[in-house]
Amino acid sequence: MIAVDAGNTLIKVVVFHDSGSVEGLKTWPAAAYEDCLNWLKQQSDSIWIADSSARTWPIGQQVSAASNWGFDLEYSAQIGLDRLASLRGAIHRHPRSAILMVSLGTCLTYSYLNQDGVFQGGAIAPGWAVRLKAMHHYTHSLPALPTDDLTSPADWNPSDPRTSSTAQSMMRGAFRGMIDEIDAEVERFSAINSDLIVIIHGGDAPSFVNHLKKGIFANENWTALGLWAMSQN
Repeated sequence: MIAVDAGNTLIKVVVFHDSGSVEGLKTWPAAAYEDCLNWLKQQSDSIWIADSSARTWPIGQQVSAASNWGFDLEYSAQIGLDRLASLRGAIHRHPRSAILMVSLGTCLTYSYLNQDGVFQGGAIAPGWAVRLKAMHHYTHSLPALPTDDLTSPADWNPSDPRTSSTAQSMMRGAFRGMIDEIDAEVERFSAINSDLIVIIHGGDAPSFVNHLKKGIFANENWTALGLWAMSQN
């Protein structure tokens, strides 16, 4: 089975064995959609696609908000398919559990599934790179910091709020601000369900997970796993 996780900047294609283990991973820039499509047309395996950028694929099974996700939605139809597919993957790993998926990518998103199997949304906020870019873009006086390969600041001291440069101040504001924001939001969800399983994922997750009070990180493509789980129904 082949799972296609198509976003605004990157298309990730994961090939699964029948057992659900990963056989291989291929990626294309979103602008190379046609190249990815041509490769898929040469494959004989079943293809499941979650496209968060609203492209229509003339191949395979393309999921939508109306698909059978294996849980109920108390939410509008306008929702990112990556959020739903990731949650479906988490259910495969943690069945019959209350789950909070915290995704650290272009946006910081929270996706909550209660113990009764009902999706009840969660906040969406700017991600790490977006915060840094916005400070430069909207002020013009603050510098443009590199955001292509963000990692935890080398001189990072979580308990010391003092800084020695504008760049350091911006980095601390974005990084520490997200840590505090995530910790506080997780606490709010934990107050609803104390047995909550918190999963931290997304491209920026490795930089943050060791600084957060709660949450597990697994190096897994949750969206692709969710598509594989749906293909087994």
